[in-house]
Amino acid sequence: MNENRRSLEKNSGASGNCNQLGTRIREFRTKAGLSRAEFANELHVSQTTILRWENGTSKPTRAAALKLEELGFPPLVENETKVVSTPRLTLIASRPDYEPLLAASHLRQELNGRLPGTIAIGNNEYAFEPAPYVINGPEDQLDFFSFLFEIQCNRRFRGSTDDFVRRLSSVSHLEEILTPPSQSLLENSKKSSKHWNPNYGSHGWHRYVGRFPPQLVRALINHFSCGSEEVVLDPFCGSGTTLVEARLLGHKAIGIDVCPLSCLISRSKSQFPYAANSIQDTLIKLTRFYERKWGDFAQSRDVNQIPHEHILSRRGNQILEFSNYTKWLIPRALLGTSIVMEFITSIEGYERDALACALSASMRSIGNVDVDVVRAEYSKQPRDKVDVMSLVTRAMNRMARDIDRMNTTHADILSSPTDIEVIESSVLDAALPAESVDFVITSPPYGIESISYLRTHLLSYRCLFPILKHDPYGFNEKIIGSEYLTPNGHLISHEIPPNVGKTFVTFFDEVRDNAKTKHDINRMSMMMKFFSDMDDFAKLLRRWLKPGGRIAFVVGNKRLGQHIIPTDKIIEEIFSSYSLNLDRAYSHKLKCNNSNSEVPWQERTIQNDSIMMFTKGG
Repeated sequence: MNENRRSLEKNSGASGNCNQLGTRIREFRTKAGLSRAEFANELHVSQTTILRWENGTSKPTRAAALKLEELGFPPLVENETKVVSTPRLTLIASRPDYEPLLAASHLRQELNGRLPGTIAIGNNEYAFEPAPYVINGPEDQLDFFSFLFEIQCNRRFRGSTDDFVRRLSSVSHLEEILTPPSQSLLENSKKSSKHWNPNYGSHGWHRYVGRFPPQLVRALINHFSCGSEEVVLDPFCGSGTTLVEARLLGHKAIGIDVCPLSCLISRSKSQFPYAANSIQDTLIKLTRFYERKWGDFAQSRDVNQIPHEHILSRRGNQILEFSNYTKWLIPRALLGTSIVMEFITSIEGYERDALACALSASMRSIGNVDVDVVRAEYSKQPRDKVDVMSLVTRAMNRMARDIDRMNTTHADILSSPTDIEVIESSVLDAALPAESVDFVITSPPYGIESISYLRTHLLSYRCLFPILKHDPYGFNEKIIGSEYLTPNGHLISHEIPPNVGKTFVTFFDEVRDNAKTKHDINRMSMMMKFFSDMDDFAKLLRRWLKPGGRIAFVVGNKRLGQHIIPTDKIIEEIFSSYSLNLDRAYSHKLKCNNSNSEVPWQERTIQNDSIMMFTKGG
């Protein structure tokens, strides 16, 4: 037994009397003289997991609790762990007489009928089996899934039932219909799945803060009954969730985003080819290039002993010197990234975007990124082993597999790569033709600190600068509702928009009366600017949408100090002034990666999400 383990056992007893589990775990670790990284290594979990235990925002699983006990921590009682029961569908599926639709019906009864029993298609109604994560997941998600199933019912549908079934979201199987939903095939959920997979297909190619679930987007496209020649617009396309779903379902789509990295990710994820051959060929060429360039430069030297500045002066290097680059990247990581960037700048087309996306997606493992924070910060404990080529190869191989799988599961549905357009621009500067858009499906930045979405990927901006050609700190005036500050730190002045309603006036009058510091006033002004931008945005939507065009607008109610901003109501009043009329709204706390996730910052900032549906009136 090593010294750390002996120390853990020696100090276990003193912590057992603490009332709070997080405090007990933290004291147990610190008395053993272990960092979070060392403790995480002992328990075979991530540092983030340890941080959440100690902050009291998460509990150990039963397996982790047993591992803690092996290290000398006092046994945990059941309510101090995450209860991991056998999923309901797994229990029923193990029976010899298992029949999917009958099992789903029984489970609906057990859940007090909180899920619909049928989906209407044309004049018919079909019993269906929901996706496993619907049944197995937390019960506070059932009403949301019921909403998804309801909005996908389409009694006006006159096409092939099989074609419609292939488009369905969060459905595993329909009565008497042999064709399974294409999303179900691509998502490939196990019977034991407790939460959806938002990373199916190309959705998971790049981490991105602020995504909304593709399952929701697909349900909204079905709700709107989009036709193959109709255009879907996402004016805040982010990492391309709407564009990918539109492509998979055979539609034309336009995405707009001010962030060049977001546009790169969106193009890579949505404009994929019909086969992965070009991705595999590119990877073979990169491998040969990488090995030759590495050998020519490193020769027999220990790369980590080569000064950073020597690597940046390497012939062919494309990476410019940036602040603290020696702390972000060890020499080995810097050289590998430099060689990959040199290759990227030598190629063109989709392969260039895909490889740049793969490199950016690997940055959290290439650089000394502190994964315990949302904003981009470097860790004080640099990684000592980084293999850039291995990481990029893994990302590219995943892309190749996903491209072939998407082309298989959505065969004969997919639209062309050229049917997807990505425009790099502030939405307020975008020049779309009048009445050129049929549907809008989007989730805008929620106001204050929205620019943090860009800065989360700061290291990608630094290393991919020759491609992106922008600094994320230079976007202030172009970001909707961001930190609109002048160089001397003062807020850019703005006028209250003329079309805000009484909710805006009442709310901000109250906030102004309670503002006590300059910080409070600045944040209030930023949020007011957000709604001013939304007024300009609504005016553009009115112009771009065809008569009768539909909008799905997903927005959250943030906190402003102790006040919860009535964002949904203010947006409704702004949109209505431009004859964008609210049809219905549904409120639910959206959690993209895991419907049962525990994300502390999300709870502090976004209280609820509203899915708002509008129609352009006369």
